[in-house]
Amino acid sequence: MKRISLSLLAVLIVFIGILFVNYFRFAPQNDEIMVSTMDIAAIEGYKERIAQSIQYQTISYEDTSLIDYNEFCRFHEFLKSNFPIVFEKLSFELVNAYSILLKWEGSDSSLKPGILMAHQDVVPVAPETEDLWLHPAFDGVIVNDTLYGRGTVDNRINLMAQMEALNYLLQQDFRPQRDIYFVFGHDEEIGGKQGALEVAKHLKAKGIEAEFVLDEGGFVSTKLVPGMQNPVAMIGTSEKGHVDVELSVQLDGGHASMPEKDNAIGVLSKAIADLSNTPFPASLSPSVNDFLDHIAPYAGFVNRLAMSNRWLFKPMIFKTYSKTAPADATIRTTMVPTIIKGGVKNNVVPDIAIANINLRILPGTGIADVEAHIERAINNPLVNVRVKDGGQEASGVSPIDTESFRQIVRCIQTNFEDVIPAPFLMVATTDSRHFDIISNNIYKFSPMIDPAAFHGVNEFLDLKTYPKAIGFYVDFLKN
Repeated sequence: MKRISLSLLAVLIVFIGILFVNYFRFAPQNDEIMVSTMDIAAIEGYKERIAQSIQYQTISYEDTSLIDYNEFCRFHEFLKSNFPIVFEKLSFELVNAYSILLKWEGSDSSLKPGILMAHQDVVPVAPETEDLWLHPAFDGVIVNDTLYGRGTVDNRINLMAQMEALNYLLQQDFRPQRDIYFVFGHDEEIGGKQGALEVAKHLKAKGIEAEFVLDEGGFVSTKLVPGMQNPVAMIGTSEKGHVDVELSVQLDGGHASMPEKDNAIGVLSKAIADLSNTPFPASLSPSVNDFLDHIAPYAGFVNRLAMSNRWLFKPMIFKTYSKTAPADATIRTTMVPTIIKGGVKNNVVPDIAIANINLRILPGTGIADVEAHIERAINNPLVNVRVKDGGQEASGVSPIDTESFRQIVRCIQTNFEDVIPAPFLMVATTDSRHFDIISNNIYKFSPMIDPAAFHGVNEFLDLKTYPKAIGFYVDFLKN
């Protein structure tokens, strides 16, 4: 018994030793913080310009016949009139009529070029919500340093901050070493296939291979990362895939006074409930593992111990992340009904009911896996499952041991106080996914703090933090 006890004690000591070796292996990094080179006082009128940019209704509609392309032309003229030195010093072309491509020629043509991206288009404002806005969505009203309007955070802040940074550096006669391209697509909100994809193909046809691509993406958050006291700057290194799946049920309907036991709406409703009760399993993708590696050193004792010993505490991590929708979306493929159609009259049982299920696919899971999971979860021959066209597999994972990623980190730390930069998985899609044909180093970061009301009512931007966005791009372009 004594020998058994000693053996168990030895095993326990080794076990605890492993936990704490891993715990201390994740030590905080003491990187030297640079001093920002930008003087915001030298940039006059930057608040007014971004407010004016909101007034151009560059709206993307799923029904493209509704798009007013004249608004894009007017927005182009706005940029030219407000940033004349940019269009004087840089080459400018329109790709597929409305997507902007600017080229800033560097001093060393042997270096691979860099690409900065943003998009011009915004989502529509639902007519039934117009009265809920504090100020009309396209007036660009500023109240107490808060700018209200559709597109303020998605994605005018990136586009206008890049233009302000570029304008500032040109006025200082700065010239980068490598060529820099600026790509402002015109249809990101409906997939980017007529805009960003065409630009990427255009550059590829010229034989261009980019050192890096930097697009919209993660941001600095003080709220979204469980167990963290410091703000975390989330730099997207991969994107989830996406697909829409249609569920349809066709059964004989009839008069509502004599309903059959089964009806199309009832069967479809049960199918949706079965999907809700059968979520995809949680998993740690490469970007999420990288994320945990970066934030673990700054977490509290319990969280740091768990994140540094994922081999043991993975279930605890999954349980914690499953408590909030944003965190849960990083560890599993999500599915949610977004459109339901069935019935046209109060007293008529419909013959057909249809639902659209929108899925965001975790890396490591494919569209074929999604279809198989849905079929198994519903397990009802009365429900027809159809994968709709237009889906996209999850992206590849960009490396974090590149100089471009390190510069993104440095410039975030320069412009945002006490922040922890970390790679992460983008749960939404961006135009930059189209650029994997010309670069392996695609990063997604929007220099703002806890933006609110993406695509929603009263979308707004805190203009007190807007100089940080301009400063980030100034420092990134200089470095």
